Amino acid sequence: MQIVTLSLYHFAGPPAKLWAFSQMGLMRPAVARMEGLRFYKMMGTGAGAGFSTTPDLSTYTLLCVWDDMAAARKALDTAEPFARYRVRADRSATLLMAATQTRGQWSGAEPFTVDPRTRPQGPIVALTRATLRWSKLAAFWSLVPAISDMAEADAHQHFMMGMGEVPYKHQMTFSIWDDEAAMRDFSLNSPTHGTAVRRAWEEGWFAESLFARFNLLGVEGAWPGLERFASGAEPVTDDMRSRQAA
Repeated sequence: MQIVTLSLYHFAGPPAKLWAFSQMGLMRPAVARMEGLRFYKMMGTGAGAGFSTTPDLSTYTLLCVWDDMAAARKALDTAEPFARYRVRADRSATLLMAATQTRGQWSGAEPFTVDPRTRPQGPIVALTRATLRWSKLAAFWSLVPAISDMAEADAHQHFMMGMGEVPYKHQMTFSIWDDEAAMRDFSLNSPTHGTAVRRAWEEGWFAESLFARFNLLGVEGAWPGLERFASGAEPVTDDMRSRQAA
């Protein structure tokens, strides 16, 4: 089963922040060489929950797609890029996930694969990613603050972060919800997000987009907002249900 990891790193003090910013370019060759890696993205974040026109030069993320859990575990435990980030960061955490749904492309690729045995189970991770058309940047970012405020206030949403490869033009939204129904209700029916989604499609805001959902398997490390999520769970599959019933 394919495993997706999202690693979060926070850096305190000018030297560490400068080092982290430089690694957005310098670390790429070492990341690309990691065994079992099928896709990766190194991203920066915005201020606050990440949905801001002001960059956060203290927080960076690394999203990786692995062949399986063994490859993910080996890299997280032994690969040089993860070790170097952990040493420099004042706090870090990694989320481990398995895709349950995916649609669209990222940099021309379809990075996530859904194992047909995997069924959605709470908590659910929602990942949306888009490349914005230059002519639509102002329209998109004018709606972001209201959407962010409403999502942060939703009782069914427990963690949210905005990030991207290129400021303003690339935007990825990462959020954790009680279950698929709660996530879908906000996405389609909230007065802010629902309206923005309809305008985006009707007016052609995106040059490329991807929507994916994941089961959250566990969280390693410490990060504000992620304390409640225990590590080490396995995804529920039809085979596992059959064994449990027996």
